[in-house]
Amino acid sequence: MDRYRSYREHDDKNRFFSPYRYESSDDHCMDTREKKDDRKSCVKDILKAILHAQKEVEKQKMEHRSSCKSCFDDLFAEKKKEIKKNTIPFILYNEDCKPFKAIGVMEYTCQQTKQTKLSCVSSYILKIKELDDNCAVLELLVFKHDHRTQNVCCQINHKEAKDLVGTGICITVDLSCFCAVSCLPAACLH
Repeated sequence: MDRYRSYREHDDKNRFFSPYRYESSDDHCMDTREKKDDRKSCVKDILKAILHAQKEVEKQKMEHRSSCKSCFDDLFAEKKKEIKKNTIPFILYNEDCKPFKAIGVMEYTCQQTKQTKLSCVSSYILKIKELDDNCAVLELLVFKHDHRTQNVCCQINHKEAKDLVGTGICITVDLSCFCAVSCLPAACLH
């Protein structure tokens, strides 16, 4: 049995993942050197595809804004247009197959004292911002009004994708430290 299967989708939505090699379930998280090299490539390839898709959506939004056709479309639209989704959030998994918890620091101004203070923010949910060789710049994402991150399920369970927001906090990671990536449903981040 071949360790890898070829995945090719012909519909337009999946064109970014074509062709894509993915692992069979029987060799997930094995610790051989060959397997480790394939994992690195797998995570990088998926993040590259996500970044490309997000940039493509942003490009289409810019083209739509600048065309006269969009003005007429908006004017004669029968119903309010939905905001297009522009982000594919994801969760990374460490080499030990545990979800990666990203931690960053943000500044805020205390309303009572008017002083600038620091706050620690953690999240399992990430957005890719840049990709270069084997490094990626990732933004931490959180849900509005709920910043609990004891574990990945606690952060995600019973939440709506529309409540996902960017924190502006970015970290740079070495992709060789990860063995898997799990994509969440696409969302619209403002």
